[in-house]
Amino acid sequence: MLIVVFILLCGVGAFSQDSRAPKMIVVAPGGNGDYRTIQEASDNAVPGDIIRVIKGVYQGRIDIKNSGTRSKPITIEAYPGHHPIIVPGKGDEDRVEINAEWIVFQGFEVMKGWDGIKLYKGNNVIRNNKIHDNRYQGILVVSTDDITIEGNTIESNGTGNGECYEKDWGGVSPKHCHGIYVSDFDCTGISGITIRGNTIKNHAGRGILVNGYKCSSWIEDLEIKDNVIENNSWGMGLYYQVKDTRIEKNKFVLDKFPPTDDTSHTHLGIWKSSENIIRNNKFISSNTKVAAIEVFDEESANNDVDYNYWKVNSSDWKWNDQWRDDFQKSYQDVTGWDENGDIVSY
Repeated sequence: MLIVVFILLCGVGAFSQDSRAPKMIVVAPGGNGDYRTIQEASDNAVPGDIIRVIKGVYQGRIDIKNSGTRSKPITIEAYPGHHPIIVPGKGDEDRVEINAEWIVFQGFEVMKGWDGIKLYKGNNVIRNNKIHDNRYQGILVVSTDDITIEGNTIESNGTGNGECYEKDWGGVSPKHCHGIYVSDFDCTGISGITIRGNTIKNHAGRGILVNGYKCSSWIEDLEIKDNVIENNSWGMGLYYQVKDTRIEKNKFVLDKFPPTDDTSHTHLGIWKSSENIIRNNKFISSNTKVAAIEVFDEESANNDVDYNYWKVNSSDWKWNDQWRDDFQKSYQDVTGWDENGDIVSY
C-alpha cells in the first residue's frame, strides 16, 4: 500500500527514472546518439550519469536542473577527442545556466551567449572550457557556495559592438563586463569558491570581480590561485565584504586592454575588504597608464600582502582613496606591505 501511494504522489515516470542505474549517455546532433541535444540529456539524467557530447554546434539556451550527489555527480563533458560548441544566443536568458548541484561541466566551447555560464547552485565544477565573446560575463556566480572554476580559457566577453549595455549604466558600458564575476546579488553570503589555473584575458572590465556591495553578508574563503590574468582593464577587484580569501601565485599582465569606459586601470583594486592573503603573485605592466594598485579605504589596509613581484611602468597608485605618484619609492614604507616583495622599475 505504501508503494502504491508513493507512486501516485510522485508519478510513475519520476519513480522509475530516479531508481535506474547510472549510465553513459551520448549526445549527437545527427541523431546517432541517445539524444540530439544537451538539454534533453540533462533533463533525463540521474546521479552518476556521464553525458558525453559529440562534436557539433549546439544552438540555444541550456538550463541544467537535475542534480547529482556528492558521491554520484552528473558529468556533462565533451566526448573524448571531440570539440562541441555551444552557442546559446543573445536573448537575456540565453546562456548555460546551472540550477542544480553536483554537476561537472567540462570540455566545451561556449560563445555568443548573453553570458557564457551562470551558476545559481553550489557544489559544481566548471573545468577546461573555452568561454568567449559572450555579451556580458564569461562565468557568473550568484550568491552560492562551493564552486570550482579551473583550467578554463575565458576571453573577450562583453567587448563586442553594442554589447555590455544597461540603461542604468548610461547605455553601453564595457567596464561592467568581466571574465569571472562572483556576485552576492541576493546578499546571502558566498563561501568556498575556487578559481584555479585559468587564463582570463581581454575584458574591458575586470578579469575577476568579487562583489558584495550593499550587503552585510560576507564573501569569504575563496582561493584564487595559479591563474594568468592578462590584458583586462583591471586585473582583479575585491569590491566590498570580501575576507579570508587567498590570492596566491597568479600572474597579472596588463600591457593593453580593449576599449572601455573605465577612467583608470590597475592590477588590483580593493574596497572595504580585509583579512585576505595576497602573496607570491606577479604584477607586470609596460603600460604607463596602468596604476600598480588602488586601495580605496583604511579598512582595506588590513590585508596580508607579501612576497609579490611588481614590475610596472608607472609610479601612480592609490592608497586610502588618495592618488600618489611614488609607487616604486614609497609603496612598501607607506603600506607596510610586501616587506619581502620585489619592486622593479622598467
